[in-house]
Amino acid sequence: MIKTVILWPAIAQFALIAFCYVWLGATRQRAVASKAVASTDFPPGADEPRASAEARRHLANQFELPLVFFAVIGFLFMIDGASILELALAWAFVIARVAHTIGALAGPLALRHGAFLVAFVLVVLLWVDLAVRIL
Repeated sequence: MIKTVILWPAIAQFALIAFCYVWLGATRQRAVASKAVASTDFPPGADEPRASAEARRHLANQFELPLVFFAVIGFLFMIDGASILELALAWAFVIARVAHTIGALAGPLALRHGAFLVAFVLVVLLWVDLAVRIL
């Protein structure tokens, strides 16, 4: 298998993070335009409209579990450890994170929780696979 193919799920995960930045910007722009906030300043801990606060929290979440995913993908790339198994796990992780984003920004809470659990299990499996490969 081509070594660089494992990087595509990481690129897709980055695209999801970029989408979350755009979503946050749009929710904040709507809050300012509707006069729900007094200025464009959104200091941490300040009152802000619910949609904006949810988007901010979800964006922050993109720098938690996905960072562990990026790290394992980088290590797999370095050791040339990308088979169809790792690729399938990585793409499944990205799909679970998309479902998590849908659940966090527009869907039911159960979707968000279920998708997080699936993504967590998938990233654990990627790390276990990496550990087995380097034994």
